[in-house]
Amino acid sequence: MKKVIFTLALLVQVGFAMAGSKVRLAQVRHENVKMFQQAGTSTAVLQTLSTTDKVEYVRKHNAHWAIVTANGKAGYVLLSEIAKLKAGAE
Repeated sequence: MKKVIFTLALLVQVGFAMAGSKVRLAQVRHENVKMFQQAGTSTAVLQTLSTTDKVEYVRKHNAHWAIVTANGKAGYVLLSEIAKLKAGAE
């Protein structure tokens, strides 16, 4: 039940952040970058990203984490793993 609540809260947060703003495309620096369910490395890994995956930067969560969407899922990635940000549309 906790996972469902956290996932819904994250999706709502992503929805509000993306409403009325341009999509910012990003690329991860390395292969096998982990996207976590919450901002912390001890949480569940939602998926592993590669440099070829389409990653959309939603917003900075704190000094270490960014909220992103990739392959239809929203999650957290370490800011140090995001290589470049650029404004763009789908």
